[in-house]
Amino acid sequence: MLVQTDSVTNRWVNELAIVLYCLLVAGCSDHQLNTKIVFGNVSCGGEPVADGYVRFVPIEGTPGPASTGKIVDGKYRIDQRGGVPVGKHRVEIVARKKTGKKVYGTYNLEPAQIDETVLLGPSEHEGTTSPLVREITDDSDGQIDIEIPRNPGGPMRSAPSQRGV
Repeated sequence: MLVQTDSVTNRWVNELAIVLYCLLVAGCSDHQLNTKIVFGNVSCGGEPVADGYVRFVPIEGTPGPASTGKIVDGKYRIDQRGGVPVGKHRVEIVARKKTGKKVYGTYNLEPAQIDETVLLGPSEHEGTTSPLVREITDDSDGQIDIEIPRNPGGPMRSAPSQRGV
């Protein structure tokens, strides 16, 4: 009985060692996602977008996570995690403009008077329905300028700017 237990134990230890080795090799591989730092200008109806976000969402088999950059004074830059994965992306834009008014909202999760903003551009550019598609290649310089059309009815709706959240 002792001989059989040793054989079973040895087999179990060998199988465990193989599984651990496979996990170690998979977790420590040198394969990294091919990325590119992306930057550029964002305008709406020919005017720089003062505030908002640009998001590159991989499509059509492009590997990797979505990448987001803040728009400040018409410019954005995405360099987190090495940038945006190389490949084809849907580009989502949330573009805002200050109205000059103060409204009650939140700042650092506390009630406060904050700048009122209005969203610019057609709403379909804000999410999964965005028609904007851009391809990032290994040999590009990373500059991708984005122009979205002005909303034909003017600014769409009020949205309090939430700084520090």
